[in-house]
Amino acid sequence: MFDRLTERRTLYAAAERVRDNGGCRGADGMTVDHFDEYLEEEIDRLQDRLLRRVYQPFPLLRIGIPKPTSGMRHLSIPTVRDRIVQTAVDLVTREIFEREFEDCSHAYRCGRSVRTAVHRIRELRDQGYRCVVDADIDAFFDNIPHERLFARLRRLPLDPYVVTLFERWVRVEIYDGHRVHPLTQGIPQGSVVSPQLANLFLDELDESLALFGQALVRYGDDFLVLCKSPEDAAQALELTDYLLAEIELRLNREKTRTTSFDQGFKFLGAVFLKDDIYLPIERPKPEHVPPVLPRALDLQTYLELRAAE
Repeated sequence: MFDRLTERRTLYAAAERVRDNGGCRGADGMTVDHFDEYLEEEIDRLQDRLLRRVYQPFPLLRIGIPKPTSGMRHLSIPTVRDRIVQTAVDLVTREIFEREFEDCSHAYRCGRSVRTAVHRIRELRDQGYRCVVDADIDAFFDNIPHERLFARLRRLPLDPYVVTLFERWVRVEIYDGHRVHPLTQGIPQGSVVSPQLANLFLDELDESLALFGQALVRYGDDFLVLCKSPEDAAQALELTDYLLAEIELRLNREKTRTTSFDQGFKFLGAVFLKDDIYLPIERPKPEHVPPVLPRALDLQTYLELRAAE
């Protein structure tokens, strides 16, 4: 695994994916286009740091994106260099993660999508599962406990250095334009590896609900438990609450409810009402307005901010 990770073809393939995905600069100020201008020497530098096991991630750039309704969604953006290393790790570990995941999990996986989740909900409905626990985890990405996540990672057949890389990306520091501070809990939304880590952490919930015979459809941290009666749904809600507490998470009670196909509900943008499913219309995405980014964080400023903490 380490040999595959440090191969030039893996790093170049990762760089190509990062270039195709685009995105804004990270805290160091280097854009994707600028990195591409010096691609060969940058890949040389990354390969050398990985081979000598001295690679360290730079702080993430914390930015706020206005939500369509109200409030802000905060993203933590890695530098282009760190996105390439994370993508390379994803390329060499994805199959290992995939072997861990359950059929009920539909997000961030090859061959899985909103449509496969909707198809599974339809199947369960037609099998008589007419009642639903529509669950919402309270601030999931912000509340994942690090040590429990690391313990789950260490049970996978991963190279120890790769596990170390995951731990560094989770414990990474954050730069918000004014100060640098460590991430002591949760995983950063915006990192390449965060979706895989999120699925891995919730895999324990998937397995536990399956052991109790529950019919689960999960897409990231959004999920439904489908049941055959209102009484079963009430029990499934309490069971879900208990199992989440076991992994140090909790339900958002204001957004979690029991409902049914007869009452109708919305999940992943689709509306389910009686025997009908109304899929969302795929509209053209609005023109992207880039966020206003704080000034770049050079190494000297970074060291000064760290010393001031």
